[in-house]
Amino acid sequence: MSRDVAIPNEPANAGHSKDVLSRLMFQALEGLEFGIVIFDAEAAGHPVVYVNPTFQRITGFQVEDSLGRSCRLLEQNDGDKSALATLRHALSACQPCRIELARMREDGSQGWIQFSLSPICSEQGVTTHLIGLVQDISAARQTLAHLEQSESRLRTIMVSVEEGVQLWDENGCLIYANPASRRQLGMLAEGQEQPHLLGEESVPLLDERFPDQHVLSTGQAEKEILMRQERPDGSQGWIRLNAHPILDQETGRLLGAVTSTADVTDTVEQEQRLERLAHYDALTQLPNRVLLADRMRQTLARSQRTHEAFAVGIMDLDGFKPVNDTYGHKAGDQVLREVAGRLMALVREEDTVARMGGDEFALLLGGFVTTQDCETVLQRILNSVAAPYLVNGEVVRISTSIGATLYPDDRSDPDKLLRHADQAMYQAKQDGKNRFGFFDSGLEQRHKANQGTLHKIGEALGKGELVLHYQPVVDCRQGRVVGAEALVRWQHPVLGLLSPAEFLPLIEQDDLIVALGEWTIAEALAQIGRWRELGLEIDVSVNVSARQLHQREFAGRIQGLLGNAADGTARRLDIEIVETAALEDINAVSELIERLRVMGVRIALDDFGTGYSSLIHLRRLAADTLKIDQSFVKDMLDDPLDLAIVEGVIGLASAFQYRVVAEGVESIDHILMLLELGCDHMQGYAIARPRPADEFLDWFRAFRPDPVWQLASSPRLDRADFQLLLAEANHRHWVDRVIACSHGQPAEEPLAMDYRQCRFGQWYYGKGMTRYGKRKDYLALGSHHREIHELAERLRALAKTDRVEERDAMECKLHASREHLVERLKRMRWASMVSPALDRSEHDKQ
Repeated sequence: MSRDVAIPNEPANAGHSKDVLSRLMFQALEGLEFGIVIFDAEAAGHPVVYVNPTFQRITGFQVEDSLGRSCRLLEQNDGDKSALATLRHALSACQPCRIELARMREDGSQGWIQFSLSPICSEQGVTTHLIGLVQDISAARQTLAHLEQSESRLRTIMVSVEEGVQLWDENGCLIYANPASRRQLGMLAEGQEQPHLLGEESVPLLDERFPDQHVLSTGQAEKEILMRQERPDGSQGWIRLNAHPILDQETGRLLGAVTSTADVTDTVEQEQRLERLAHYDALTQLPNRVLLADRMRQTLARSQRTHEAFAVGIMDLDGFKPVNDTYGHKAGDQVLREVAGRLMALVREEDTVARMGGDEFALLLGGFVTTQDCETVLQRILNSVAAPYLVNGEVVRISTSIGATLYPDDRSDPDKLLRHADQAMYQAKQDGKNRFGFFDSGLEQRHKANQGTLHKIGEALGKGELVLHYQPVVDCRQGRVVGAEALVRWQHPVLGLLSPAEFLPLIEQDDLIVALGEWTIAEALAQIGRWRELGLEIDVSVNVSARQLHQREFAGRIQGLLGNAADGTARRLDIEIVETAALEDINAVSELIERLRVMGVRIALDDFGTGYSSLIHLRRLAADTLKIDQSFVKDMLDDPLDLAIVEGVIGLASAFQYRVVAEGVESIDHILMLLELGCDHMQGYAIARPRPADEFLDWFRAFRPDPVWQLASSPRLDRADFQLLLAEANHRHWVDRVIACSHGQPAEEPLAMDYRQCRFGQWYYGKGMTRYGKRKDYLALGSHHREIHELAERLRALAKTDRVEERDAMECKLHASREHLVERLKRMRWASMVSPALDRSEHDKQ
């Protein structure tokens, strides 16, 4: 396989002969795991003088083919030329070199060898031989290729992934960051503004707090760190970071850290949106019931530790539904948002304003020491809510009623605190609205006591103890009975006959009022049928509570009751709806009225004038009858404002072609004045009291109209002469106030004692003189009026003395003079109605 080669510079060896040593070295060369080739540096062309068996195995050249050849023996393909040129140069210069050559294996596969050349010099420093080492590096090259391929794939992946990846060395220096990292963390070109990562409470994150620093200092991983990012454009995003240490697998030494980042802005914002949906009201952006409950629990726990007081309030808007119904739901939403904004501007940042639903809000207030401090805040809220709102270019006004309870005075759990505040709010509404009130524990005790009463009323309904009485409705101009109102009474087995005022208010907010209402309608329908069989054809009206009216199945229940009644009964039934109840949801009530009218049932608006009806509401409700509330009728003789309201309602009814009924008629004067105003249908004690059905029938058969009513049976008072009625009411009112003051009652406003400055005097010497100044009966009023003022002055003087008998006599004289002047005014009105043309002609001459 080889020939003997004289190896120059053989070292001496004391233990062996040169031949033995040469043989040993030869055997070593023959057994090496890498190929050996020796070139003769002194011979021309540097021929090969030795190759070992491994060289033959690696290169595929036989020894016989190799000896005596130059380095070209290694040439196999065109790719080797450059490497061989390097080798030839090294051989000629006797310099070391290293090259890699591609080799084609016998099986046709590609292989690689590494050739290293080193010079061998004599003791004189002359290069005598060149020795080459040949290694098969195919496996290494393949491994490197695989590594390069893997690295290429890894880089491709790192470029493509949306998640940022960063590598840090053991000193905390960044050695690699993929493009996603640069986008997320702001690793931008030099000179560009860098975004900031924000840690807890939006504090900019310092370098030493970045996760890689913590990992390198502790060797522990950091996972799922959520950080807010402030971007160059001012917007903010969210980054989620993870960091892990890189350890040497054998020694465990820390080599660096790898961190990963992901932009989770969309996810976090979606979570925040879901959080807001779960805990905030979508319309007003205020906390909802869920968040309020959580904050109440926290506030209660804190108060138990610190003994701080806090208040829980419930507020409900007054007059909001008319705004909603008149201007639409969008306008209503606008008002609710503005109310929310006003409330937030009034409370502290740590307080809570929540929307409970509809137009109801809740308050959780702290920071006060005394009840007076809380009252101050609540009064500011009342004033703010009551300020005007601009809706669709128009100014509208609403108010609010607030109920509150104070902790620790009220040591209840959160649910009870809210319930107590709600009870106080309801009481504030009952007391007149636009006010606040505090929870009264005594009120709760009374509420519990009422529960027993409710049970007794329910039992009374089941036992038949509740009965209907009927109050006649009479057309006083025609002198005939036109109907009756069914009024419930409780025939108590112990207490006797109880009026509605003694038990109905207790059940107004309970479902028992619905059951009672249905029983009342059914009983009234049955009574209509019984009367018809006896030849009595009159209308019967039945009151419906607000709770019953707003039941979803109300119309269906009425239809069912009518189906069980005799034919023709429906047209005799009137359903009376309280005006304020109708305005709670005017859209639903308007639709309900239409359904009832299709059934043949007529609708009356009861207690008209006590609500906030507008002309639009009146047109949409499309009722058949307006019933003037008895509070206005009762005082219209003495209160000019009530008189004006009554006259206005009658005018509205006439304009809309509604029938009008006056309730609470208590005297013949009421009847005569209502007839003059144009209201013919009336009910009240001056006509008849409510009575049982059998007594009503007897009364009806015996009924005869009062002959005095005929005094007003002439043509109705002209609207131009209505001021005569107002003058009469003003005069009555003034004299009553003078008499009241003489008894020590404080005056509502300063009394005008000058006969020209009182309201009657202002009218008499103003508009009255313009219209009636040519009439002798009118001029006579002037001197009479002056005499009354003189009597009033004398009465006031006597009131300051102890001459009681003289004072009483003067009071009687003043009262008689008042009635005498009133009688003169009545005669003027009747004269105007009898001869209106003559009166107008005299007025025209003026």
